[in-house]
Formats: sequence, structure tokens, C-alpha cells
Amino acid sequence: MIFNKTERQERCYLQKILNLIKETLINAEGSVADHVNTLREYKEYLWENKDLDPQEIRSMRESILAHYAIGENEIARRARLTRMMDIPYFGRIDFTPGEQSGSCMPIYIGIHSLYDPSGSKLLIYDWRAPVSGMYYDHETGNAWYVSQEGTVSGNISLKRQYRIRKGQMDYMLESSLTIGDDVLQKELSMNADEKMRNIVATIQREQNLIIRNLNAQTLIIQGAAGSGKTSVALHRVAFLLYAQRERLGARNILIVSPNKVFSDYISGVLPELGEETVPESGMEQIVSNVLGNRYRFQTFFEQVTELLDKPRQAFIDRIKFKASAEFTVLLDNYIIHLENNGFRGKDMVLNGYFPIPAGYIEEQFRRFDRYPVNRRFDVMTDYILETARIKYRIDVPAERRNKIRKEIRGMFCRNNLLDIYKDFFEWAGCPHMFGLRKNRTLEYPDLAPLAYLHLALEGTHENSQVKHLLIDEMQDYTPIQYKLIQKLFPCRKTILGDAGQSVNPYGSSTAEMILKACTGGEIMKLCKSYRSTCEITRFAQRIRPDRETQAIERHGEVPVIAEYDLPGDERNAIAHMLKEFSTSGNSSLGIICRGEQEARALYGFLKEHNNSVALVLPGSTSFTTGITVTSAHMAKGLEFDEVIVPHAGRNNYKTDMDRSMLYIAVTRAMHKLTLTCTGSLTRLVGPDLSDAGVLSHQ
Repeated sequence: MIFNKTERQERCYLQKILNLIKETLINAEGSVADHVNTLREYKEYLWENKDLDPQEIRSMRESILAHYAIGENEIARRARLTRMMDIPYFGRIDFTPGEQSGSCMPIYIGIHSLYDPSGSKLLIYDWRAPVSGMYYDHETGNAWYVSQEGTVSGNISLKRQYRIRKGQMDYMLESSLTIGDDVLQKELSMNADEKMRNIVATIQREQNLIIRNLNAQTLIIQGAAGSGKTSVALHRVAFLLYAQRERLGARNILIVSPNKVFSDYISGVLPELGEETVPESGMEQIVSNVLGNRYRFQTFFEQVTELLDKPRQAFIDRIKFKASAEFTVLLDNYIIHLENNGFRGKDMVLNGYFPIPAGYIEEQFRRFDRYPVNRRFDVMTDYILETARIKYRIDVPAERRNKIRKEIRGMFCRNNLLDIYKDFFEWAGCPHMFGLRKNRTLEYPDLAPLAYLHLALEGTHENSQVKHLLIDEMQDYTPIQYKLIQKLFPCRKTILGDAGQSVNPYGSSTAEMILKACTGGEIMKLCKSYRSTCEITRFAQRIRPDRETQAIERHGEVPVIAEYDLPGDERNAIAHMLKEFSTSGNSSLGIICRGEQEARALYGFLKEHNNSVALVLPGSTSFTTGITVTSAHMAKGLEFDEVIVPHAGRNNYKTDMDRSMLYIAVTRAMHKLTLTCTGSLTRLVGPDLSDAGVLSHQ
């Protein structure tokens, strides 16, 4: 017999669940209030009784801490219950374990679990629970899941999907598929939000395999544009916090994200899933911290801007060289060379009469080879002086000891890190591959190698607090950066990106290249694109063909190409498009330019016509819906209902780097895409435009 067979029965059951949640929520609120009152009473008691003995004070403080911890848990529980009042669950499977009959388990699945103390059973299962995995991985029929006791096999006889919003059931669907197309299509057709949304109701099987992977030391996710890789990675973080809660907390995870705007955009996913926000940082910040923030350096964004606006072949050659596997090998060999040849001992005299030969000093340098080079000097000095004291009863005064340390340190070829790094290029026979900018500013490609050399000389201080590292936009980092990260964070990692979306094709990494730098790596691919309509996805593949990418079957308007005779006509047409957007029903429009300078200029013009236009550039810290003008670099990871790509003419988009920028811009569009240009459209789109709308304005 099927539990809640009809939709009417399901709606009645939903109301029962909501009543139970409401009752539980009232109890939770009462519990929070009780703990708050108790804490207030404890604090007042301590304040009024200052003559308490130390043991009683200690006991009171322990009680306060205990009540505080319980109160914090109750507040978190109250927040979960409040969210559940909106959407208590989204799916259901009826599962019969083993060969049994008549013991069918109706399993309702939601973002959080709900326990009924009166019936001593779970009414709603957390989407991350092992049994819930069957909802994503199996159709009706034979199914199984892995529990702590082992594999549990059985049969799924029923599978349902619900759309519940604000406690009201919009619809209920029965499906034998993993996630029904009807539900997925409805979700994908919705407008973009200010923040990335959770996808627990529509997680696909290939996404679920990534989310629940507990085996890979380093999981590398290669995902097509719009495949949901960032969302999947964040759901993976939520799953790990659930599955490994005994050893993993929010503070043990670090997300390396490309910029603050993207960080703000993804900031709502984990709280929606009931988890604390985890710490975030940028690659530049991490690397600069290794160097004690002592060096000025060109930022990654500044590098990209220079390559777009003023590309110089010598600079491109330096970037390519420092992003090559050969460069990393050379740097490792140079470090070995330094250890073997960088120290030259000199004869010394202790207390004016006791000689210490140069050969003996060199022997001590080799003796302590288990220490990093710059840490050996103090250790070997202490050893030499202690040996002299024990064997020859020679005591060296403290002030003289420090001078001896400096003398021994001075026997190393160079003691300035930047000088040693310069010497590396001389040793490698390519001094032209290094050059400081004005004010002794490092070029961006030199920052990570310099930090890598610093760690080799000073030793690595591993970050033991970080137990899982998540790196987004993996393609924008070089092999030497990954070698450095591996030294700093020898923990489990989730690394994700798309080789086709590199904003700097001269210094990027593929999944296979990252695999060589990180231990225990496994590559998993996401080939389905969910963001854009089929028409937009097909158009994007004109710019960068990709046979592996499959667009989910969702149709919409064909992309529009609008060509104009004069720049003023193009700008005025874009201003008119903003008016059309305001009546379209869509919530976000991205005007995505090739670079920063172009974005600033267009923003200045459009702001005069529409005061609500926002400009998003490297200094920005937040993302909001509405009309946004930005660059392709800053738009990575974001999505918009509509996208306009201005100045898409053949004189503006012409190089391989331009191809990357154009591809990124086009693939941000969910429902509508327009390219505008003065003159002819860029050749990067390709000659055949049979399935793209063309508007020609004279």
C-alpha cells in the first residue's frame, strides 16, 4: 500500500509536517529564551557576588560556557526550522530494503532532517544522508546505498518530486528518472538571483558523484561553461561538513576565489544549506603572505589588462616561460644547485687563538642538510660552538656568538631573496626572462616562483588548520602556483574550472597539468551545460568549439547580432536596449565588455541615460541584479538573464586572448544574448550565422 497515494493526501501530509515544524520551532524559541535568561542570571550573580571563592567562580564560568554552547546550537536549530517552514522537502522515494515485502520506507528528502520525538522516527531526511543519495543516483527499480554498516540493496517503487514554496505545494510529479525534466526545466527557466542558489532539488547524477566523492585526495572538476561546477563544489563542501563533521568544521575549509564580487555572489549557498560560511582568500593574498607582504607586485587583473591593451611579445614570452613545466624543473634544479654549491666556508678563529678550518665549517653545513638552507646557519653555529666548549673548554661570550652567526651566514653566496631569484635566471642562461617594473614592482608571473624559492630556503610552514582546500577558476593558475599550494596546503583539495575560459592563454593550466602538481588526483568532468538555452550554447561553440559539451534541451530566442555604421549609433542602440530590458520581466542584464577601459567608458555614457546602471570592476565587493556593466574577466562565474556584448567588431576581438574574453562574455547569458558592433562582426564567431538572428542597422 502506497503511503500518501494521491496529491490531496500529500497536501494534507505537508500541512501536518508544517504544523510539527511550527510546534518544534515554538519549543526551540522557548529554549533559546530560557538559555538567554539563565545566562543573564548567571552574569548578574557573578556581578553581585564579587567575594566568591575561585572554585565557585570557575564552576559558574563553566556553567555559563555550557549554556552558551547549548544556546548557540538552539539558535542554529531555530534557523533551520525557520527555513523548513518555507520548503520542508522537495523529493520522496519509497524504498524496500533487501528481498523484503511489505516493509516499504517512504523517505522524504529536504535540505534538513526532521525528527518526530513522539513517533521516534525521522520524517524528513537530510539530502546529504547516505539513503538520500538514491534519490539522485537511481531510477525506480533496483537500488542501493552505502551506510556505515555496508551496502544496503533493495528496490525503489516510487519516486516523487515536489515544488513547495512558502509552505505551499505548487505541484507534485511522479518520475522514474533521476530528476524529472519538468522540474529541471522550470528551475532553469527562472530569472537569475543576486546570489547563487542551492540546487539540492535538481542535482543530477553526474553532479552527485562529484559531491559525494570521499576517496580522491585531489578532486579536479573540469566543467563546461554553465555546467554548475562552482555550485556543485559548494554543495560538495556542505556534504563534507555533514559526512565528516567529527573532524571537519567550517574553519577547516578554505575557498580560493578569483575576486570579491564572485565571493559575494556565492556567499549565500552554504548558509542556505544550513552551514556556516567558510573562510575565503585569493591566490595573490596567499602568495604575498608567504613573502611577508614585502614586495610590490603586478596583480593578475593588471596583467590581463596589459595583455589586452598593450601586448608586448617580450612580456608574453616571459609569461609563457614561467608557466611551463620546464621552468618548474629548472627552479627545482637551481635549488639543488644552491644547496650543493651556494655555501663556501672560510677559516675562522675563536677567542683570538682557536682555529676553525673552512673545510670543517662546510662539513657542518652538509651535516645539517635535513634543515632548509637558511635555518642551517643557526643550527650549525650552535653545534660548532657547543663542540668547542665540550671538547676544548672554549667558551664564547654571547655578543661574540651573534657575530659568528653573521659570519657563517655571510659564507652563503647571497642572502637577499630577490638577488638569489635574479641569479637563478643567470644560472639558467636566460637573464632576459626577469625584469622589475618601476618602483621595484614584480611582474605577476614572478610572485609565485619567488615565494616557492623562499619556502625552499626558509622551510614550509604548513597550514594545519586547513583540512580541505577549494580552488575555483583552476585554469588561471600556473604549474608553479600549484606546486606552491601543494607545499602550503598538503590537505585534500577540490579544484575546479574550465580550460576553455582562461583569461590568459599564455599562462594557464589544464586539468592534466594540475594532476602532475597535486598528489592523489582524480579528474571528473561535467559536460552538460544548464545555464544557457540551446541557441546560446550553439552560438558559443562557434567561438570555441567543444564536442564534449552538451546543452540541456531548453530553447529560447536566437542570439542577435546588431551591426551599426557609427559608434554613436551603437551606443544609442544599447541605451535603448536598457529601456526594453526594464519592461521584459527579466531581473538581470550584463553588459560585458572586452576590458576595463572599455567598460568604464561605456558605463559613463549609459549612466547618463539610466541612473540604475552599476559598474563592476576589481575594486567592487558585491554583485546585485539589475543592469551591470563589467569586463569579461570580472564576469567569470556570474550569470545574467540577458547579456549584451558591445563593440564585438573585428577590430576589437581578433586574438586568441580576445577569443577567450568573447567566449566568457557570451556564456554568461541564460535566456537572451545580443552582440553589437560598429562595422563588421568579429571573425572569431565564424562565417556561418544561419541559426543566429542578424539585425543590420544602416
